[in-house]
Amino acid sequence: MRANIEDSYGELAPAAARLLRLLGLHPGGGIGPGAAAALADVPESRARELLDVLAARGLVTETGGRFRLPDPVRAFARERAHLEDAEAGRETALRRVLDHHLAAGEGELEGAGTALLEQERWTEAACVLEEKLHRAERDGDRHEILLVRHDLARALIRAGDTGRAIELLGPLPEEFAALSVPDQAARADALEDLGEAYLRAGRPVAATNFFGQALEIHRGESAVERQADIFVRLAAAARDRGDKAAENAALDRAAELYESVLSPKAAELAERRAAR
Repeated sequence: MRANIEDSYGELAPAAARLLRLLGLHPGGGIGPGAAAALADVPESRARELLDVLAARGLVTETGGRFRLPDPVRAFARERAHLEDAEAGRETALRRVLDHHLAAGEGELEGAGTALLEQERWTEAACVLEEKLHRAERDGDRHEILLVRHDLARALIRAGDTGRAIELLGPLPEEFAALSVPDQAARADALEDLGEAYLRAGRPVAATNFFGQALEIHRGESAVERQADIFVRLAAAARDRGDKAAENAALDRAAELYESVLSPKAAELAERRAAR
């Protein structure tokens, strides 16, 4: 599949290729033409033309006027963005789309909450996501409610309210598994964030357990980069337990996995280890 994505990407005009890369950075599950225009800093009519080009090549799907990237395309686009676009340009694009979401009001709460998370504005994100959760519980389906609860918990972890985050996250892994169409990716994410919450709460042994469960799911899905991400978290838990050998072993395994898929995170991890 990656080869097909690479071929389609290589055939895109520069403007369409740039929009695809930026869409890979957008934290929301879907995006409308107005938000895409803000992201790429182009008129909405032009954004719609570019989205149609991407849709024609199977790189995005459209449902109800909103466009989504399939997970493999999103991962590829995000990777290309980090390789081809300067960090300042990426951050500016995310600020533009965040401003768009916030100005659009209630109809753009999905994008606003996740964009605030991406910009590390945790307290603001929690407030927006609390409102979104109330709306989802009133009007949304079960899957949507679980996803919003997860986003809210992520914001609360970073805002320092680990107790409430653990309360929200605790049931999520089994609830994602119990859906009529089980969502294993969301279950793994919930386990990973549950581990992060326990780690920040000073409970590295419990954190290790949840990270380990997430790792098994990623192994089953052959998600190599995500496995490496988990080993980085396992290393943090080992460090908090005072187990230097386990920390180094986990970091070594993370480095191997990142390098095996040519992830830019390999260099980032090497730089962090060298600086310690």
